[in-house]
This record gives sequence, C-alpha cells and structure tokens, in this order.
Amino acid sequence: MTDYQEMKRGISREWAAARIVLIGGFIVAVAVAGYFLWQRHEETVALQQEQAQENARIAKAEQAQTRAQAANETANAGAILCAMELAGAKKMGIVPPYGQLAAMTPKETERHGRYACVAATSALKYVIIADLVCRQLADPACVKIHAIKTDDGTTLYTAPAK
Repeated sequence: MTDYQEMKRGISREWAAARIVLIGGFIVAVAVAGYFLWQRHEETVALQQEQAQENARIAKAEQAQTRAQAANETANAGAILCAMELAGAKKMGIVPPYGQLAAMTPKETERHGRYACVAATSALKYVIIADLVCRQLADPACVKIHAIKTDDGTTLYTAPAK
C-alpha cells in the first residue's frame, strides 16, 4: 500500500469517527432536551391539578356560604313572621304588652301557609297560629291571626269562619 492510500483510509476513519461523534452528540442533546421538556410538562400538569383542586375547594366553600346565607335569611324571615304574629296578638289584647317571643322560628302546621309561633310571659306560654297571606312580611296585613292558644291547649281566640 502506498502512503496515499493509507492516508486516504486514515482520513476516512477519522471522518467516520467525526460523524459518529456528531450524530451521537446530537442524539444526546435531543435526549437531554426531551428530558427537560418532560420534566416541565409534569410540573405543568401537577400545577394544573393543584389549581383544579383549589378551585374545587373554593367552589365548595362558596356553596357552603350560600347555604348558610340562605339558612340565615330563612331564620330572619321566620323571626320577622313570629314578631308580626306577636304584635298582632298584643294589638288584639290577648297577649299582654310585656309578652315576648319564646322561640324565633315558626313551626309549620298541617295547613300550607299557616305557621305557629310561641310567645311567653313569666306566667304563661302562648301559641299564636297565623296565616301568611302575602310575601311582604313587614306588612301587618300579610299576617292574619287564625288562633291563639295557651301551651296547655286552651283556646283564647279563634278567627271567625269565612
């Protein structure tokens, strides 16, 4: 073999080695970039899941708050209804002026729209039963007293039949 052929084979080997190093380096670089992109993707997915859980917690808390507000509004409406019943009974002179509500929540009766509230003095308890005839609780005309009884069942007043 001549020097020229040996030099040509040597350059050919070096060129092959350079291509292997270049292609291998490119493959390693792509693999490293893919690894970091995958890590970033996993972090993004984890962050999205965390945000979804936080949003669910917030929504649950808002629902609970809404339920509590609705319950509070219902309790306030019940207290207003009982206060209107007591004011009507005092105006009729059946419950003394110093009578107070014993319970702030009305009890439903068998008839739709008819509610019973309990008032008391130091001597006696009264059960005031009234019909709610409209939705304006602040209007005394919306609360029509049907009956007033003592806690032992004695009837003190019954509305005349229509």
